[in-house]
Amino acid sequence: MILTLTLNPAVDKTVFVHGIAIGEVQRVRQSHLDPGGKGINVSRVVDRLGWPTIAFGLLAGEIGQIIDHALEVEGVQNHFLHLPGQTRLNVTIFDQDTGKGTSFYDEGPEVGPIVLAQLENEILPWFFVTPVLVLAGSLPPGVPTDTYASLINLAHRRGIKTILDSDGAALQAGVEAVPYMIKPNVEEAERLLGRKLPDRPAVIQAAVDLAARGIAVVVISMGAEGAICAAEGKVWRAVAPSVARRSTVGSGDSLVAGMALAFARGDSVVEGLRLGTAAGAATAMEPGTTLASPDDVRALLPKVQIEELSLTGRTRT
Repeated sequence: MILTLTLNPAVDKTVFVHGIAIGEVQRVRQSHLDPGGKGINVSRVVDRLGWPTIAFGLLAGEIGQIIDHALEVEGVQNHFLHLPGQTRLNVTIFDQDTGKGTSFYDEGPEVGPIVLAQLENEILPWFFVTPVLVLAGSLPPGVPTDTYASLINLAHRRGIKTILDSDGAALQAGVEAVPYMIKPNVEEAERLLGRKLPDRPAVIQAAVDLAARGIAVVVISMGAEGAICAAEGKVWRAVAPSVARRSTVGSGDSLVAGMALAFARGDSVVEGLRLGTAAGAATAMEPGTTLASPDDVRALLPKVQIEELSLTGRTRT
């Protein structure tokens, strides 16, 4: 059983247009709604790949009910606490002429200490049966920045492998608790380290430096250029097969899902990187915020390239 926690979920609305003219009426060609939030996306992909999962989190208002219903329809097991206010509605406008999307992310409802304590009481009993806990996404207003760090420390006591995928202060505090794995993208890693990562050698060094803090697996995603992984005193680069990329939204969450599943099965880091890369590429083939299909993941899996690197270049494929 893989547990995920999404403290600031969202409904993702994607609208497709041909050209954007600021200040003008736009005719939407197509639109759809998806349950969103990093942890929720991880659980949805894990479920599609046939592994048991429970998505924990906080929901509010009518928008929260959309997530509840969508996960029920998909058959993804979940356990949410409901609170006053309104779950976020995030909007992505995808310009089909340029192939680029622009996203607008809402803030989320205020969360107080009583609700957080209730949520912790709900999730802690599951620590006895899970090998992997994924803590993902931003923190809503009112949630202390060390919330993920506290849960990582609790998971350590049960021998649970924790995966942290966040940004900013929540990531900084979480890293201090030494999760088993982190997965920043390049920009998030730059903020975490306080320096620019202008090229691949810089990203490799960043992964090595973060692993030196005691984090067992560091994955830095680089979009179409693949991902760098530092673990077990080694560094690998994973490269997905060439696919027709329609949207990269959710690709990072899909990568995390693949690695979480591999950890739960006891697979190697390399096999987890391979599965995660295939899942991320399969999601990139889908429009908007639609996630990977399991058939596409299986088809792409043997085509993923993993090469072992040194700080100066490739050493072994």
